[in-house]
Amino acid sequence: MRNRQAKGYIFNASFYVNPDQYTQWRDWLDQRLFPFVEKIVPGLRFQVFEVLSEVNQGMLVFSVQFQCSDKEQLERIQNETLPVFEEFRMQFGEQVTHFNSILSRIL
Repeated sequence: MRNRQAKGYIFNASFYVNPDQYTQWRDWLDQRLFPFVEKIVPGLRFQVFEVLSEVNQGMLVFSVQFQCSDKEQLERIQNETLPVFEEFRMQFGEQVTHFNSILSRIL
């Protein structure tokens, strides 16, 4: 029998970044998104991955993952970051786009 881990959730934000906007996007992560999430869920772990693919059409693609230990943390991030992502859309327009998704551990 496999050793089963406790069920966990990841709030994932995927970003499609025009290479010219990379520095501004990183600044937004460091100055706006990460501090905001730290304020609403202190100590929450996160990771940032670059998605390597031949079909990125000249864009840089990233996955920012916040590891939630329960549904309450997940729902707080999901609901309370809505205004932050709206500001993001206003700031970057089509130069940097994103979508959010939820991952649930099954094994």
